[in-house]
This record gives sequence, structure tokens and C-alpha cells, in this order.
Amino acid sequence: MRLLCALGLFLALLHVTSCLLIGAFNIQCFGPTKSKKTDVMATIKEIVLRYDIILIQEVRDKDGTVIQSLMDLVNQVSHQFTNISSEPLGPGRHKERYLFLYRDQTVTATGSFQYDGGKRGDFNRPPYVVKFSSTQTAVTDFVLIPIHTSPSTAVEELKALVDVVKEAKRKWQNNNIMVLGDFNAGSNYVPMSKRPTIPLFNTNVFHWLIANNVDTTVSRTGNAYDRIVVTDDMYKGMNPRSAGIFDFKNQYALTLDEAKAVSDHFPVEVQIS
Repeated sequence: MRLLCALGLFLALLHVTSCLLIGAFNIQCFGPTKSKKTDVMATIKEIVLRYDIILIQEVRDKDGTVIQSLMDLVNQVSHQFTNISSEPLGPGRHKERYLFLYRDQTVTATGSFQYDGGKRGDFNRPPYVVKFSSTQTAVTDFVLIPIHTSPSTAVEELKALVDVVKEAKRKWQNNNIMVLGDFNAGSNYVPMSKRPTIPLFNTNVFHWLIANNVDTTVSRTGNAYDRIVVTDDMYKGMNPRSAGIFDFKNQYALTLDEAKAVSDHFPVEVQIS
């Protein structure tokens, strides 16, 4: 625990001079039960403190109490983060929010909209699109599009993401766009044979910063489920070599069971120059 606290203080100081670091983290079943586990939340806190902006998925929070618990924790010593989130989304009882936490001393959320799901109801959890601004980066205004696909419909949802990109570009006249989250883009859900049918895989327009051979799972399944994809304009302001996973299991010397208690996914991340 002392190690985690020391790391948290170091990371907070590091952000005074570092590049803008953006992450996406599927925190498996992040609801009231997990939010009451002290050790788990201590690890989640240190992960959040790495980032200037972090997208969290699988937030199962009907009344906002889980989000408030997390905000109280990351702002415990001093105010560092503000949040913006969607309403609960998805079919059935287990609805999820898209949650962005961001350091409001370096980043400002300047706009947002809830994608309506498309004419055919393309998404189980339609993206909640947020526009950010920062004076510390080469790309001063940029758009983040979060996605958490369902495994059974991952191909169709990924196909539809190009329409969300077009709507964001049209709404804000801005093509500095990043799509990030749990795409379920492993070969078992999104096989190579299907990828030519998905516009997001057009490498003349989009850049995939998390490669197919990057395992984003804690249990080492060999699947790159979690991805970060950027438009060509956004790519010009990125540090693509910084893209990868944050292996919190090894970083914090956790056992496999301790790591899996946090999530079955590692965060994916990249820096904006």
C-alpha cells in the first residue's frame, strides 16, 4: 500500500511536465460491489493517476455513487480530476456508462453528444462523444469516441463507427479524432477475413496504434481486444511509439488473482505530443 501511495505522488508530480497521456480501461463489472473493495480501488486510483484523460468502460452505476466514490478517491489529497459521463447505456439490466476522467488543469471538455445509435440501432452501447481542448499539445482541439462492443456484434458495431466519426467531424468541423475502448477486436470476434469490410481498417484514413499482436488481457489470452484508432489528422500530433498497454500486474507486483480482481483487461494508452 505504501508503494502505491508513493507511486501516486510521483505520478501526480510527473504530470507537471509530461506529454498528454490518454488511456482507455475496461474495468470489468465496475459497480457498487467492486467500488467497496479497498485494495482494488487503491490500484484503480493509481492507474487513473497515470493519465491526463482516461476513458473507463463497464461502469455499472445507476445513481452515480460509484463514480462519486472514484472521484473522492482520486481527488483525496487535492483536486486533480473532473469527470464527464454518459447515461447508463445498453440492453437488459446490466447497463453501462462511458466515463471520462480528465485533469482540468491541463484539459478542458468543450462539448459532447450522445450518438443515437444509427438508423438500424447499430450499437448496444452507442458512443458518448466528447470534444477536448488543451493548450499543452500540438493538437489543441480533439475528439474522443469511446466504444465497448458486444462480442457477438463486434464486426457490425465496428463497421458503424465510421458514421460516428463522420458525425463528430461534421458537428465540430474537426478531424482530430480518436476512437478508443474495448473493440473486442480479437480474431475470435473480429476475424481477419471480416476486416476488409470494416471502414475503420482503411489504413489510408485511419491508424491503428495498438497492433494485432498486443495482448490486452490480464490472463494472456493472446487477444488485442482493446484498441486506439486515430484519423490521419490526429496521427500527425501523436507519439505513436508510446502506444501500448499498461501492465499494472507487473508494475504493481500483483498476483494474477489480485490483478484479475481489478479487471480482466489492461489499459491501453498513447501520448499526444
